Amino acid sequence: MDANSRSILGLIAEMNTRFVVPVYQRPYSWGEQQCLQLWDDILACGRQRESFHFTGSIVTIQDGTMSDQGVTPLLLIDGQQRITTITLLLVALARLAGEGGRAGLPFTREEIVDSGYLTNHFRTGDDHYKLTLSKIDHATLQSLIDNLEDPTVPVVTESERLLDNLAFFERRVGALDDVASVWAGLQRLEVVSIALAQGQDKPQAIFESMNSTGKDLASSDLIRNFVLMAYPVEEQTSMYQTYWRPIEEILGADAYGKTFDDFIRSFFTVAYAPESMAKADVYQTFKRYVLFNGYHRNDRMKNLSLKVKRFASYYTRVTTGEVDDADVARALQRLSLLDVPVVNPLLLALFDAFDHQAFSRDEFLQMVSTLESYLFRRAVCDCETSVLAPFVASLIARLDAVRNEGGNVVEALMAMLLNEAGTPRRFPTDAEFSHALKTRDCFGFSRAFYLLACLEAGLGGSQSLRRGDWTIEHIMPVRALGDEVWTPQLGEDAERAFEETVNSLGNLTLTREAFDLQEGSFEEKRGRIAGARGTEVLVLSHDLVGAQAWGPELIRVRTAELVDVALGIWGIPSLPEEACRAYRPSRRAGAGEQASFADLFEAGLVEMDDVLASANPMYPGHATVTSRGKIMLANGEMFDDPTEAYNRFLTSQGASVSGLNGWMYWRRGEGGPLLDTLREGLQ
Repeated sequence: MDANSRSILGLIAEMNTRFVVPVYQRPYSWGEQQCLQLWDDILACGRQRESFHFTGSIVTIQDGTMSDQGVTPLLLIDGQQRITTITLLLVALARLAGEGGRAGLPFTREEIVDSGYLTNHFRTGDDHYKLTLSKIDHATLQSLIDNLEDPTVPVVTESERLLDNLAFFERRVGALDDVASVWAGLQRLEVVSIALAQGQDKPQAIFESMNSTGKDLASSDLIRNFVLMAYPVEEQTSMYQTYWRPIEEILGADAYGKTFDDFIRSFFTVAYAPESMAKADVYQTFKRYVLFNGYHRNDRMKNLSLKVKRFASYYTRVTTGEVDDADVARALQRLSLLDVPVVNPLLLALFDAFDHQAFSRDEFLQMVSTLESYLFRRAVCDCETSVLAPFVASLIARLDAVRNEGGNVVEALMAMLLNEAGTPRRFPTDAEFSHALKTRDCFGFSRAFYLLACLEAGLGGSQSLRRGDWTIEHIMPVRALGDEVWTPQLGEDAERAFEETVNSLGNLTLTREAFDLQEGSFEEKRGRIAGARGTEVLVLSHDLVGAQAWGPELIRVRTAELVDVALGIWGIPSLPEEACRAYRPSRRAGAGEQASFADLFEAGLVEMDDVLASANPMYPGHATVTSRGKIMLANGEMFDDPTEAYNRFLTSQGASVSGLNGWMYWRRGEGGPLLDTLREGLQ
């Protein structure tokens, strides 16, 4: 490694070199905020002529060998954003100094273009350009340079970010009287130039540690670079195009960010179940997953990329509902409208099991429908949401154990949900769901449109109402209490009747146009509902169009009728008691007494010399069951309790986590059932 302080313009203009952004780097991503910060730094530095300004580090590594034209390509490991932004500012200055430009400038267009800032003047092809970007940015930047040299060459508009930032600098430069201060400031920008040696330095370690001015790297950037930097420079482009680019295309995440992070967190929730990954550092988790599973050896990173690609396709199907099967697509779209992303990992696991023919299409639909009912009933009943992430992770692990044993996954899922009765994870009963729907403020409910749209479908109407096309409408208006037309219909206790019914389910419908703030009688409002956009009337509104009056009692009647429809749409599974019992914790647990590991040994569910395998891929390892029914670790320590044994095992592995339930982390044999599953079988 060679590190030294350099003028950034001197570094860029160094003869017979060019900078290449690797294919695995994120596209140019600086916005106006970062450009403005750099602009302010340059102006401040240019106006204080005795000072210099340090602007971070530029890290490069030589990309192969010198070209036939004598130009050495340097891969930009860190510094793409700053060098690209300075290049755009140089283009803006060159345009200003061009034909018909401002007089008295301390630079010319030719100086900027031909002195090594933008081109290697006497070189051709890729060697001609001082900076080569990746992906959509490549053609746009190259065309900007070509246009400076020959104004007849059109500018490629593919990269809007590059063009927007160029326009930002052109506005700033054009409005500035003292452009010389910009040129002086550029001369005084300094960086630490770090040149890595091929085969000696580790670019990924340096890449991770960089925290230069600008936008922080997303975990998606770090993960992509970690995968591709495992290969020699000459293989990285092929690896990216063949194995990693398809993942980006599936996720639709050219710019990366939240989509990729959500996906990779869901992926690891499946991989590490029953451990919840809600707050995990996904990049560090990814590294541990690679290292502990040996994906960094023997070219296995390609196998991992294929696995990630498969789960990325599941994630896209789950979040968009883009599936060839119309019924499956509709079920997934309805579920996604609930906006409960914490359930996505479970859906990925079910998709994977479905792809491996663990159950039929109809069974898959049944499970998606059950999950929709479970989540919507909980939303209506305002059930606690923080319990869902760990519960989903535990469901994935338990269902995986059922699948490995050849059990009925559909029945198991329903039983596991029903068995949570009386806990914060409960599946609300018909009575709880019905009461909540009848008494809650449905207009202020975050899923009000979903509720009404699904009721329309359940009544035989449209199966796919779009939120942007419809609005939620009060039938008795929100100003009814002070309206002389409506007040008589509210009865003696008008204020109480109004408060109880105005936002209730029975007083709401969907219309093409909003009428809430318009005064008028029920007859006038009924006419508006019936006549909106021609003669189109939702099934949901048929009873309103036919009604002759409207008030609290009719609202209560309609509420009760719609609740009955809702009970049919969002049903609760019905399973025989013996089916629920098969997936229920033991009677001992119900009485406050958990079965012990000794009980499992006595019952023959674990036997002498059985191997217990860690279920957490981050910490693989084994223990052995002794002749006396104890758990013996590899170091010879013996324990009576799986939790004590597992946490001592974690300590021996140097893990920072502790307090994990060993019953949920030891399997009987590789890929076998969890000890917790075996314990549930004890009656």
